[in-house]
Parts: sequence; C-alpha cells; structure tokens
Amino acid sequence: METIYNIQAKMKSIFTLLMVALILPATAYTTDPKDPKQDTVIIELNNNSKIVIVTKSREDLATLENYDINQMIKDLNNQLSDSVEYMEIKDGKAYVNDDDEVEMKDWKINDDEVRIKLGGVEVDVDPNEVDDWDEDDWEDRKKVTYEAERADRTTHHFNIDIGLNNWLEDGKFPDANNSPYSVKPFGSWYVGLNSTNRTWVGGPIFLEWGLGINWYNWKLEDTDYVIQEGSERIEFNQVPNAISGQKSKLTASYINATVVPMFDFSRGRRKITSIESGGVRIKKYSRKGFRFGLGGYAGYRIGSHTKYKFKENGSNEKDKERDNFFLENFRYGLRAQVGWKGVELFATYDLNEVFSPNRGPLNSDGNSANLNAVSFGITL
Repeated sequence: METIYNIQAKMKSIFTLLMVALILPATAYTTDPKDPKQDTVIIELNNNSKIVIVTKSREDLATLENYDINQMIKDLNNQLSDSVEYMEIKDGKAYVNDDDEVEMKDWKINDDEVRIKLGGVEVDVDPNEVDDWDEDDWEDRKKVTYEAERADRTTHHFNIDIGLNNWLEDGKFPDANNSPYSVKPFGSWYVGLNSTNRTWVGGPIFLEWGLGINWYNWKLEDTDYVIQEGSERIEFNQVPNAISGQKSKLTASYINATVVPMFDFSRGRRKITSIESGGVRIKKYSRKGFRFGLGGYAGYRIGSHTKYKFKENGSNEKDKERDNFFLENFRYGLRAQVGWKGVELFATYDLNEVFSPNRGPLNSDGNSANLNAVSFGITL
C-alpha cells in the first residue's frame, strides 16, 4: 500500500492530532467518483488542513490497524524543519507492528533503479529520471534529517579499511636494532575492502561478521635494500653503490573472514540525513554514541609481489617480481574496533608469523627473525 503525506513546514502540530482524529465520529469516508476502485479517507483538521488516505479498497484501509501511527508521527515531527515544505513517504518506509515492536523497513527500489552502498552512505539512482537531471534540479533538492532506532536484526554494508602496517619482532619494531627489514612508519599502507553484516544479539551486543580482501604493503625504511627470495629464506640485500634506491616494498594480499563481537551503547541508533534531487536519493547514516569490540579473523594468501624503484646511470628503473617469498599462506589474528559517533578505528595483529618457520630474514644474532604483521587505521 502506498501512503503519501504532503506537509507544510509550519504545520508540525497537525500530526500530533492524528491519533485523535482517526477515532473522531465526524471522520468523512468517501469514494473518489473518478476512480470507483479507489477509496479515500479525508480527515479534516483545523486551519483548513486535511489528512488524505488513499486506498484501493476498504479491505486495504483496514490494514492501517497494523501500522504504528504513533511512531510515524514522532518520526515525521523529527524530520521536519523550517526548510521543508513538501515531503513524501511511500511504502519504502513502513512502520509495521510485530509483537509490539516497530520495524522500520528499508527503502524499496524498482527493478530499473540502481543502489550503491559504501560505508555510511547509500545512493539510489533512477536512470529514467536522471536523464533529465541538470544543475538547477539540485537547487530544489529536498533534505530531511532524523534519528532512527535499530532497523533490522541483521544489516549489511560495505566498508573500506585504510591505515598503516608494520611488523613486530618479538614484540618490538625492527627499527630499534636498525635492521635492514625495518619498515617505513608512514607510507606502508594497509587497505581492506569488506562486505560486513551487523547482527543484533541482544541489549547493546552486536556481532559484526563478513568477508573481505586486504593488502599489506611493507615499504622498507632503507631504500638501498632490495627484497629477494633466496634459496632457503627471504633476503634483504644491499644494492651496489652505483644504484640509488627510491622505493623497496613487499606486498601481500589475502582473502579474510572476520567475526567481531561489539558493544554498542547507543543500541544501534543512527542519525539519517536524506537528500533527494531528480532521480537521485542520497542517504547518509551516522552512528550514535560509543562502541567497541574485539574479535578475530582468518585469511588465505591470494597474491604477493615485490617492487623496487631505483635510479641507475641517471635513468629511473623499476623491477617487479611475483612469487611466494616464503610467506605463510594462512594468517589469523585479533581485530579491535572502537567508534564514537561517525568515527570508526581499527587495529589488527597477526598471531602467526608473516614468513614460514625458519624462512624469515636473518636478524643481528644470525637467527631467523620472527615477524608478526600489525596494522591500524580508520574504517570508512
């Protein structure tokens, strides 16, 4: 059933009378003479204002009993501002009573529309209307902001982890020993693309789980060392004096499964800003309050390569080699997340070593270095 509300910005008080008006005996029930198949309920209020409910049949009208009108009024009042002169609510946002709990359903889109989700932003595009869209349409955009309770038991979103990565040797960064495999603190980027589900367990407890792909980039501090696969282990060898190194790094990519229990003290409440213009609707979701969690992940290596950029005889050169470089195929570790409103931070630590046992680079004691990957950054 499709329900349309036309709202004047300065008439917020009208909606607070809706529950009373629905039970007034003076409520008019009429049939549109132009469409005998369509019934109309007109609720006349003061100030020459009306509430119009259009249904296809009297049976459809009876289904209004299943809707939480009280919650609808509260949300409408929260959405209204002095800048809003017209607003439409269709069946994409329904308030259906289910065991005395209100379920807020997601926006529905037609078969020919496109939906894109990235982090806390959702974009719906109607190709049929976008063809006629121009810059002037943006001037007439409709914008509403409101707060929503937790919508569903499980929600899905796509996010991006962007941060820095390094590795620890026996709990310390190799920089302390000026090791040739010391990683550049800034510029060794960690990137993760994640398809994440968020399931409400009960109270403030949620479970975030899903699959993703991530890339480790270990960029060496000393660019005069090149990373090579030796006969028995990974080697970090110094280049001849005639070569001036510019960049030396090792990259490894993994596919991962992640499970992180979260404590969300806002219980999933979100601030939602919706902007509509032409055939484009943009919705931005911002979480509320403080949240944190600690969980684990496991991954499988799907690729790795080294890259060395250098200058020789005045010309820029680049060598790139793909191999396994004695890297462990499996990885597993701990993931921590903490958030405050719209900001989400993460940190990961591999419990197993980056390289296979006794295949890591030689340390200052002549033994194979035990290196564990660590990363931290922000989630978009």
